[in-house]
Amino acid sequence: MVLLKRRTMIDHNMKPFNIQELLSTAKQRTGLSDFGAPDFVEGMDMFFASLNEQGVISDDRWQHAHDRFIRLLVNRLYFAKDLAEHPEILDENVDAPLVMESLPRTGSTKLHRLLGASNALNAVRMWQAHNFARIPGEADGGQARRIAECRAYEQWMYQTSPEIITGHPMFTDEPEEDNPVGEFTFRHTYIGGVFNVPRYSQWLAAADMKPTYDYFLQQIKYLQWQLQPKTAKPWLLKMPNHMGNEANLTRVFKKPRFVITHRDPVKCVTSIAIPVKTMRKLYSDEDTPSLLGAALIQLFSKMALDHLEWRKKNPDIPVLDIPYKEVNADGLGVARKVFDFLGLPLDDDAMQRMRAWDENNRRDKHPKNTYSAEEIGTTDDAIREAFEPYTERYSRYF
Repeated sequence: MVLLKRRTMIDHNMKPFNIQELLSTAKQRTGLSDFGAPDFVEGMDMFFASLNEQGVISDDRWQHAHDRFIRLLVNRLYFAKDLAEHPEILDENVDAPLVMESLPRTGSTKLHRLLGASNALNAVRMWQAHNFARIPGEADGGQARRIAECRAYEQWMYQTSPEIITGHPMFTDEPEEDNPVGEFTFRHTYIGGVFNVPRYSQWLAAADMKPTYDYFLQQIKYLQWQLQPKTAKPWLLKMPNHMGNEANLTRVFKKPRFVITHRDPVKCVTSIAIPVKTMRKLYSDEDTPSLLGAALIQLFSKMALDHLEWRKKNPDIPVLDIPYKEVNADGLGVARKVFDFLGLPLDDDAMQRMRAWDENNRRDKHPKNTYSAEEIGTTDDAIREAFEPYTERYSRYF
C-alpha cells in the first residue's frame, strides 16, 4: 500500500495535504483554537488519507482546494467561539421542520426552491451554507463579507466548471441543499462527491452518522439565532442524503414532517452522474464517469433500503410522497399540496412569489445533459436489481 501511495503521488504530481498545517493555518487566521466537538477528526483523517492516496487535484486548483478546507475549519472555530460566548444558541427551538429527501434527480431541487421562494419557510441560502458562522468583530456577523465571498466562489465555480449549470445550479441568494452545511463535519457524503476519495467513501458508508446530525442541529439553531428579525416560520430542510437517515432526523428535531419525491431509480442513478462529474471538475481534470456507476448504486440503494426499513417501523410519522412527473408538470399545484400537508395558510403574496420563481426558472432554461448506464460503468438491469424493493413499493409514483 505504501508503494501504491508513492506511485500515485508521483504519477499525478500532487502536493499532499497536511492536516496539521491546515489546522495551524486556520488557528493563525482566526486567533482561535477550539474547533468544537472533536468527532470531526476521524473523518478528516480518513478523507485526507484517501485524497492524498488518489492524488488527483490539478496543480492550478490545489490552492483553491486548500482554501476550501481552511474555510471549513475557520467556520468551525468561529462557531465554537459564538457557542462559548452565547450558550443561549442551543436553547433555540427548531420545531416541526419540513424535511425534503429523495433519491437524487427527482425534482426535489425545483420543489425546494419553489417552496423557499414563498417566504413562508426558513430556508438555508447558499451563502449561509458556504459560511454558516459569524465573523467576530464585524457588523451583522460579517454578513456582507460572507455573501461577497460566496458570490466570488459562485463566479469561480461557473468559470471553472460551466456544466454545473446543467447538473445542480447553485446561486448565492437562493435556497440550497443541506449538503454544504454537512461538509463542515468531514463526515458527510458531499465532500466525498466533490472529491474522488473512494477509501473515504467506503469508510463513510459504515460510519456512525450521529455526530453529523448532532452538529447539523446545532448549525440550524445557530442560523436561526442569527435571523433578524426573529421569526416563527418552520425550517425547510432538504438533501437527498437525508433519505435513510430519518432515525437521526427524528432524534435531533422535534416532530419533523417529510416530503419525498420519487422517480425511476434508473433515471436517478444515471442522471446524478452529471452533478458529480461537474463538481469534481472544480478541482481535478480527471474525468472518469465510467467508474461512477458502482459507487452510485451502492450509495443510493443503501439509502433507499434504509428508508424502506424506517417507513416500515414508523408508519405514523407524517410523510407526503410526490411523483417526479407531477413536480415538473405542476410545481405550483404540488406546492399547494405541501402547504396543505403542513397545515400552513398559502396567502396571495406567497403564491405570487412562487409563481414568479416558477416563471423565471422554467425547465427549458438550461440545456439538458444525461448519461447512459453504460457510460458510467453499469447497466439498467444492474440498477433495477439493486433498487428492486424500492421500486416495488413506489413504482406507482414513477
